[in-house]
Amino acid sequence: MFRTALISVDYSAAKGPMLDCLSDLRDMGVNRVVLTHVTKVGYAQGAGYGHEDALNAWLSARAKPLQDAGLEVEIDIRAAGEVARDILAAATEHGADLIVIGSRGQNMVRGLFLGSVAREVIRLSTLPVRLEWIEATGKDGDAACERACHAGLRRVLLATDFSAQANAAEETAVQLAPHAGIIDLLHVISPDEVGRYARWPVMARAALDNIAQEIAAAGGKSEVHLATGKPSEEITRAAAEHDVDLIVVGKHGQGWLESMAIGSTAANLCEIARRPVLMVPLNNNEV
Repeated sequence: MFRTALISVDYSAAKGPMLDCLSDLRDMGVNRVVLTHVTKVGYAQGAGYGHEDALNAWLSARAKPLQDAGLEVEIDIRAAGEVARDILAAATEHGADLIVIGSRGQNMVRGLFLGSVAREVIRLSTLPVRLEWIEATGKDGDAACERACHAGLRRVLLATDFSAQANAAEETAVQLAPHAGIIDLLHVISPDEVGRYARWPVMARAALDNIAQEIAAAGGKSEVHLATGKPSEEITRAAAEHDVDLIVVGKHGQGWLESMAIGSTAANLCEIARRPVLMVPLNNNEV
């Protein structure tokens, strides 16, 4: 399980909702949180630069929901020329094993700071990254936004393509299983695969059943699902149908989450899924 989470918070339209309901990190094993604000030197909005005291007071106030949930909270304010890389550096310095960052929704302010940074963090990170859903509310123009809150880990959706790259995500789901109500196991079969491999649906079902057995051995419950179509769309459809609280996927994959396209693909999944997405990299075999 995870122990220390570094939460990257932007002093912008997204500043409020990022911390409103992250107390469910406790269900992922987190007991220590580092709230990090990175001010990009020369950033056009200039929010926070030279105002560390005000930022510290703001972050201290925003930490209350996390502290109320029993989490130990620390604050780290820094300036950097490359925000994503400094977020990763902060994660290393604090010994974090999970990074939490916001990803703007489709109607958020165009070019919002967290949008591009989130994609870059995912691309470069060797740690699991949890993207939070943030969307414009339509109130006060584009300045207001909200995060969809979920009630702990009632249901978690693991989407896997059974590749070696997806193994770490599968292991993470197994470790989360005792702390979740149900783990939904999903494999999306492409129409081409059905045409090429007539037995693939049977083989895929057997592979999902094997993961289900591991979850049962860990003390969890699971349900197995097969779908055919475009992975991101089918993942989103399954997540909505079962009202899952978290989607778990591998950072890499066979065609649908490949490393060179991980930023835009992950952001797209997060935006259309309307719920948190946990991206687990290949080399993160122990959490």
